Amino acid sequence: MIKRYLPFLMIVATLISSCSTEENDMINADVEGVNESLLQSHKISRDASGKYTIDYTLAKNAQANLVKDDATQTTNLHAFESENALSYKTASNISDIELQNNKIDLGVYENGEQRNSITVEDENIILAKGEINANFLQTYSVEYLGEGEFVLDFTVRQGVTVDFKYNPDENIYEVHLKEGVSNGTSFTKLYKKAEHLPLKIDFVNYLINESSSLAMSKSLVSQSAQTKRVPRYAWE
Repeated sequence: MIKRYLPFLMIVATLISSCSTEENDMINADVEGVNESLLQSHKISRDASGKYTIDYTLAKNAQANLVKDDATQTTNLHAFESENALSYKTASNISDIELQNNKIDLGVYENGEQRNSITVEDENIILAKGEINANFLQTYSVEYLGEGEFVLDFTVRQGVTVDFKYNPDENIYEVHLKEGVSNGTSFTKLYKKAEHLPLKIDFVNYLINESSSLAMSKSLVSQSAQTKRVPRYAWE
């Protein structure tokens, strides 16, 4: 009697196992959908004229709005789920973003919850068409790739020496720029944000008073150079 029921029991067990697998797949898919960031990447850039832009890419189910709050002098990027996202989304979304009192404060939100904040400090050097940027740093961008990874791209003018350092006391990645033998004009640097710490990047410019430097030796000039930290980028 038991033998007659064995094939039937095997079929039932197979059907239960199949349904269980399908349910698990559906649950895993739902979890992946929940965990997927609506904001896939974002990049803050400054061109040679001093103009800032933000460039961001979205998940296929997301839309975003860039909202400026004049009262607090902040800008907020709001990403949210939307049924119309597929027709709305483009591969890249670029918007101008202005310095307010030499600073950009950007909040990053997903479905109304603040995920990150970005702060940029810089001089407002907007140049007219045809004007030449005489600063060491010409252009730069910092892009967040996800999972704590960032890429810094920047260019400098000819005759500028570039050196990368880390300041452990302040947790700042420093890019030192000074007059000297050029070791290139275009640079790319990858950074991994330490857990529970913000990512900070400072450009350290070595400035020399030309009138006083005429009477000084080369070594003394190097020692007496003043530093100016602009721009400064922080992500947390």
